[in-house]
Amino acid sequence: MTANAQRVYGARGRIGLLVPSANTVCEIEFWRLAPPGVSVHTSRMPFLPERYARPLDEMEKHTDRVLEEARSAAPDVIAYGCTASSAKGDPAAMEAKLSERAGLPTVTAGAALVAALRALGICRIAMLTPYPPATNAKECRFFAGNGIEVVAEESVIVDEAQLRFKNMCQVPTDRLVERSIALGGDPRVQAVVLSCTDMPTVEAVTAIEAALDKPVISSVQALLWRALRTAGIDDAVPGAGRLLAY
Repeated sequence: MTANAQRVYGARGRIGLLVPSANTVCEIEFWRLAPPGVSVHTSRMPFLPERYARPLDEMEKHTDRVLEEARSAAPDVIAYGCTASSAKGDPAAMEAKLSERAGLPTVTAGAALVAALRALGICRIAMLTPYPPATNAKECRFFAGNGIEVVAEESVIVDEAQLRFKNMCQVPTDRLVERSIALGGDPRVQAVVLSCTDMPTVEAVTAIEAALDKPVISSVQALLWRALRTAGIDDAVPGAGRLLAY
């Protein structure tokens, strides 16, 4: 009997999930979508926008400690669940660096979005986020640097606190679906990207795909897809959009 087969939980695979401490969405959606036999074990990176002017930079100072915590759960793969801090530069290089520091395969939300779009043959997208406009601009540059054109983008702001990187989780599904259909209806757009692991997207993905007949990729969905495939688990996940059927 293999070591994995002896596990009560995570018999097929364990995912170590790193999220900003304020994130209340990513781990819930991972658990909702994880195939049978796959378990999720979360470590939290201190994210304190009320204390720091540059909370993402402060959060990244804790990366080594949180990687060590995640590794202590003996996962098969670590998933770095923050899009805004991983959507920069060369995503493959960032994953390689984190994997070396962790001592086991580590995937990121930023790299997962790029990999998912490439797997589906997508090079022109509409992007919706709950971020301040400056962060959207940074992500547009990230995608452009990786061969993906952002045809249209929008910050879906329903609470002014989002401009200070708080309350991203409060974007309602109906508003996200409405705005995604509006932007994604542009004939140049091949797919819609919902960027941010702290924005609820499970129901939105399937609703938007049904309305537009185009793929919809969310940060959480793409990160789970990349983590599962990296761990050698190729199950399709029903009701989670075209990517997880891939």
